[in-house]
Amino acid sequence: MKARSSNCPGFMGTVAVARRWLYCIGYPSRGTGGSVTGGQDTLRQFIRKHKLDAVSVTVPDLHGIARGKKVPARRILEGDASPMRMSNLMVMLDYAGIPHPPPENDDRWWPSWSEGYADTRMVVDPTTARVVPWQPGTGLVVGDFEHVDGRGILEYLPRATLTRLVRRLADLGLESRAAIEMEFMLFDETHRSVAEKGHRNLVPLWPTPQAYRLTTLGLHDELLSGMSRALDEFGLPVETWNVEAGPGQVEINLAPAPALEAADHGFLFKHGVKELAATRDVYASFISKLSADGFGNGTHLNFSLWRDGENAFHSPDSETGMSPLMRHFVAGMVRTLPDFTLMYAPTVNSYRRFVPHFSTGMMLSWGLDNKSNAIRCVTESPSLTRLEQRTAGGDVNPYLLLAACIGAGLHGIDNELEPAPPTESDAYADASLGRVPETIDEAVERFERSEVVNAVLGEDFVRFYAHSRRIESQCFAAAMEGLDDEGVSDWELARYLEMA
Repeated sequence: MKARSSNCPGFMGTVAVARRWLYCIGYPSRGTGGSVTGGQDTLRQFIRKHKLDAVSVTVPDLHGIARGKKVPARRILEGDASPMRMSNLMVMLDYAGIPHPPPENDDRWWPSWSEGYADTRMVVDPTTARVVPWQPGTGLVVGDFEHVDGRGILEYLPRATLTRLVRRLADLGLESRAAIEMEFMLFDETHRSVAEKGHRNLVPLWPTPQAYRLTTLGLHDELLSGMSRALDEFGLPVETWNVEAGPGQVEINLAPAPALEAADHGFLFKHGVKELAATRDVYASFISKLSADGFGNGTHLNFSLWRDGENAFHSPDSETGMSPLMRHFVAGMVRTLPDFTLMYAPTVNSYRRFVPHFSTGMMLSWGLDNKSNAIRCVTESPSLTRLEQRTAGGDVNPYLLLAACIGAGLHGIDNELEPAPPTESDAYADASLGRVPETIDEAVERFERSEVVNAVLGEDFVRFYAHSRRIESQCFAAAMEGLDDEGVSDWELARYLEMA
């Protein structure tokens, strides 16, 4: 269906924001990046070791899009004290790159023209530094944004939000291990051909949906194995890859890592796959639902908590193999799933994926090794005991995927919640279980009003994130005015095919 292109309330047209383009990197005195001296020395050593010419500095925005700048390595080596800056306009950008004004009648602080969209300082986490194999002489480092007036890290942004929750786990003597499984689609297209086709009638790299078909992997081994090797060289350890249930669809599993590192890996994975595909004249998309029929792209999170080197989710004395800690964590996740759905399903398109029997994790249920549940628990051995969150789509922001999981689980731990009995049969067939919100509007409402979400994530994160999702709903409604919603719209494809 056709949709209007000039459609978003609050559209500000072409924005020109005066900036100072300073080509050096600031290091935070607190937060993820360590001390000023230690951070600089670590990154300089990395640059010298790998003989880099430039470093890409990136910060994930609310959508999980990599915002940043490329810095000549010599400026970092020279040690200029000036920080690299970016306008806080970035916080207000939507998926189309359009900035939107703050909500009306809200006197709290928002980035806006009233302060001239002031600069923020980009502060790096030198532990994330890596070489980009497909960009000769280039490194990359992830970081956060910091107010330039000394107020510190922008705590409402995704990476900082997850960092706070990881610290809460540490206060309980707990460490996390997380492994992300990501699905995406590959098309025999280029960015130019996708645009010329109006984002429709794209040719998948293989036309037949044959989940786990090894021959398909073999037929495309040069591409897929090459991408896997490049990702591994990029510091993203790939455990397995396989063909999935949609045409041109691939799933790649990343190795377990602590929560913040796993989120960094997921963020860089999406960024890297898109760039790698383009270098091979192939187009990659993580859009949640490409068409009304068939499977969408999902993201599954495997998660466990550890204490003193032992898996704190496992209990040898339990019939299920689950410790009380794991039961509380699972109970918190299931009970609050409708409240946190907006973080698992961030776009209008996300909600088209929630169709029974399409592996969508849409039911408010858990069970032992049962993939029809939102939460699948695996307790086959002490070291492998974990839960799997199955709700998120391919369009999820990995930092918010982990933050939602940990936030909900902490609520369960803090209140010693007990889960309902496990669902052992087809959860999709049991309407009494309840399901996740059906639309982004319903999800925004649940998210914004949730006492648990506000308490766990903080009111600033909630207001910024809810506003950004409300913009998505408003833009979609404006684009579809007078049109029937009969399936995935042109507007969704133009907006999310590339940026999700």
